[in-house]
Amino acid sequence: MKATRRWLAGIAALLMLAASLLAYSHIKKPEQERPDLFSQGSIVIGPAQAVGKLLVVHGDAVISGQVDGWLAVIGGDVLFRPGGRVKGPLLILGGYLKGDPGAAISLPVKLILPPGSPLAGVLAWGLGGMATAVMLSTAWIIWRLARYLRRTPLFGRVQAVLRDNRERWPGIYALAGLAVCGLLLALFVHLTEETIYHQETELIDRAVIWLVHTLATPAADQAMIAITALGSGAVYAVVAPLALGVLLWLRLRREAATLAVCLVGASALNWLLKSLFERARPDLFKVISATGYSFPSGHAMVSLCFYGMAAYLLCRHIRGLQAQIVVYSLAAVLVSAIGFSRIYLGVHYPSDVLGGYFAGGTWLILCVSLLWWWEMEK
Repeated sequence: MKATRRWLAGIAALLMLAASLLAYSHIKKPEQERPDLFSQGSIVIGPAQAVGKLLVVHGDAVISGQVDGWLAVIGGDVLFRPGGRVKGPLLILGGYLKGDPGAAISLPVKLILPPGSPLAGVLAWGLGGMATAVMLSTAWIIWRLARYLRRTPLFGRVQAVLRDNRERWPGIYALAGLAVCGLLLALFVHLTEETIYHQETELIDRAVIWLVHTLATPAADQAMIAITALGSGAVYAVVAPLALGVLLWLRLRREAATLAVCLVGASALNWLLKSLFERARPDLFKVISATGYSFPSGHAMVSLCFYGMAAYLLCRHIRGLQAQIVVYSLAAVLVSAIGFSRIYLGVHYPSDVLGGYFAGGTWLILCVSLLWWWEMEK
């Protein structure tokens, strides 16, 4: 058994190292002829000036030169002067398109949502409805598929094979979990590359925040504040000891230790990553104030680790597949709501939340894999 564990540990280390090297090998600044610009406030592109992509937040864009990529203005107007040209799409959120006399405005694609536009609310509700429909339909499809598969003879055979193989070769499950960790780590590194080093997510981040802000109401503010509190340290300080106490009372010491390591490790990892990247929090619309850095979202990361691990440990003692689907679905809805609340409240970018899910998912699956590995000693 010791030799087997050493062999599996070597393979696991190689898998994690390969995933890390593959992901980090792509972190480099892209070469481009025209510089991309981001302006927090008004900006003027002069007659002899040419830029790549241009994003302006809380200010106006005065175009006398050339913009080779897209032009996006959030919370301001676009003014074209003679000679001004934009080759890519134009997006204006909360502003207007204007032109001086003699300016020739020719745009391939444009979307303009002036202040108070009802289309903004329709678009925001439409995107939210699509996301909700995808989540609910996915849970429903899994539910129906599980009910169908349970009635087939093949389901019982596959279940027996998986159960027997887990008892005979538990390391295979641990290696599969580590492979998923490598994939999530690669996704996190790629997102970090695009967000921190290349700023490719700035437009999507700020456009989503602006759209979400169109849904703001006093009642929604209070609801989002209550939801975000479920991912706060004060709630974990109460809920985590209760969960650990129940596990210890049931004599599930390994599961209690795994839950504790998952929660504490996620909190430490969140602090480390925030200190490493030092991304400032968004400054568009703030319902509440928050201190510290922004990337990745600690609420998203820690909530995924804690509630995800709690759901997994609970489902280990639930035999019904449909009941397990319900537990996992409720945990997914709760974690998703906490992440959305951070965007709504204006304290995190969408990429922060996504990065928190990738980093938290990596740590969560690693902790599950370590629990499987620990159980090899039985």
